[in-house]
Amino acid sequence: MVLSDRTIKEELNHGGIVIDPLDYADIQPASVDLHLDRHLLQFRDFSLIDVRQDLGNLTEPVEIQDPFPYILQPSQFLLASTIEYVEIADDIVARLEGKSSLGRLGLLIHATAGYVDPGFKGNLTLEICNVGQYPITLYYGMEISQISFLRLSTVAERPYGSEKLGSRYQGQTGPTATRSSQDFSPKHKRRTRSYQQEDNRLKQWIQGSRFQGDISAFARELEVPVKTIEDWVYGRSVPNQKNQGKLFSLTQISIYNTKAAGEQTSLLPTSET
Repeated sequence: MVLSDRTIKEELNHGGIVIDPLDYADIQPASVDLHLDRHLLQFRDFSLIDVRQDLGNLTEPVEIQDPFPYILQPSQFLLASTIEYVEIADDIVARLEGKSSLGRLGLLIHATAGYVDPGFKGNLTLEICNVGQYPITLYYGMEISQISFLRLSTVAERPYGSEKLGSRYQGQTGPTATRSSQDFSPKHKRRTRSYQQEDNRLKQWIQGSRFQGDISAFARELEVPVKTIEDWVYGRSVPNQKNQGKLFSLTQISIYNTKAAGEQTSLLPTSET
């Protein structure tokens, strides 16, 4: 349920929502207007961005020299921040959206950071991009975005900033550059699928056979998709009983002999490929 202006004011009064500074004239029917801070992060020239590496030098700070604007060129992307510091309670989630008038000029204010978790505290980083054809002026203090609020069904068990959650941007002040390299740190448990890396007997057989390692030709011989053969060869799956019989007839590899007692125990759990 999206909170109305009446409920937003109630939450502001008892601390469920904090917006500082706040002009009550910025409260819209179901959102609050936020404003652009002077501090920006402008991207340096890079030939490649490796998300595994520390990207602390990817951007450089610049400021909007009020009363003059910063000129955002077509296709340019930069990080900015709201003037407002925002806190939301553990039973509220927020959505950050652009202003319609700016969107009609081709100005986007977030790429993916439009979702604000329950429990968040800090200034909101804006991912600003000019997708239009012409340069656009950015002024310090201009209305740049709007934030709306939704009530959760229950209080979040692990709100943003919880000790075990590893929240990277809790308490951020000003535009904050990416911390994506933390995904690849030794302490970060990566949820990747484990594949068998060593050559298996099927791969060795194909390489030494009349197919000379040609998986496509081998797949045509067996009348199964190439992708299926690749999954068998690289240990991502094993053939079902019917295909094991076809493999044994062609390769004479013992693990595919479905009639031999005990051989099935050397296989991975059977798939239906």
